[in-house]
Amino acid sequence: MRWTNIDKDGQPLWMPDIASLVADRLANPKKLMNDQHSAKGLGDSILRQLYEKRSSTGSLRLSQSGACIRQLAYQYHHTEEDGLGIDAASKLAFIVGDITEAILASALIEALEGTSIGAVHHALSDQEEVYMEVPIRPGHTAKIAGHPDGYMVIMSQDSDPINAVLEIKSMSEFGFGKFRKEGLGPNDSYYSQVQSYMHCKGAEWAYLIAYSKSAGAKDAEVYDDGSWLPVSPLHGQWIKYDPEHVQSIKDKFRRVIQSVEPEEIERPHGPNKKGILSFPCDYCRYYKRCFPFAEEHVQESRWLKKNQKIKVSVGEHND
Repeated sequence: MRWTNIDKDGQPLWMPDIASLVADRLANPKKLMNDQHSAKGLGDSILRQLYEKRSSTGSLRLSQSGACIRQLAYQYHHTEEDGLGIDAASKLAFIVGDITEAILASALIEALEGTSIGAVHHALSDQEEVYMEVPIRPGHTAKIAGHPDGYMVIMSQDSDPINAVLEIKSMSEFGFGKFRKEGLGPNDSYYSQVQSYMHCKGAEWAYLIAYSKSAGAKDAEVYDDGSWLPVSPLHGQWIKYDPEHVQSIKDKFRRVIQSVEPEEIERPHGPNKKGILSFPCDYCRYYKRCFPFAEEHVQESRWLKKNQKIKVSVGEHND
């Protein structure tokens, strides 16, 4: 059992390394112990991508807590989308995310089954809907809904029970690498999302476990002393509740709801010195409305990334 040290009010608190528990369970297949799992349930989470239409409805969601405020305003005011749409590539990405979430949640439930470490509740088909109340004006409060991936009651090494929100994400190679090195911070959209869920659940902690979409069996990490280890495709982080950040999320939702039109909200992002839009703008469903003179063009990417790969050498004595 591996433990990770997190800070609780200036004191060390040793908590289970959830990501390693999941990785170990995946690496050691055996008979399922929890009857919550079913092939039908996993299949439903995949097939819904063939019939579920994701469109701008005007409704705000807690999953958008870290989204651009102007993007939220376009959505809230039922603006017709004009930007990056939902196509086959998007659907495939959603399917990968759904499958990943379901498998990792199932593996975690199995890893904790029959142990004294803790348990997972309200996951998979049992997810619950939560609401954040946002005061708009005297006598009027908006309720923003969301669905956390799960809820955990986990024992620390000192046997102190911790109530925590569980969130599962699949990440790009770049995003996962940044997450492993730096962790999530207030400027990351996922950080805002888990803060909103913690607020709704009254939880002091959340655990976000991420999977690299481009993970390879031969990926390695080399340390300064020359030693190396295979890179795990999973990484997790304990995140503490941040009331000031939650207040900023409420303020953002309130400003969107009180707005008369999206354009009255200043753009929080913009092009670089060469006039090129980057993330999150170029992935937005409304970027052609936000930037009316935006034009798409093709440009060769010269970004190169060195990779550390595990190689096998046999030497001269294997003839």
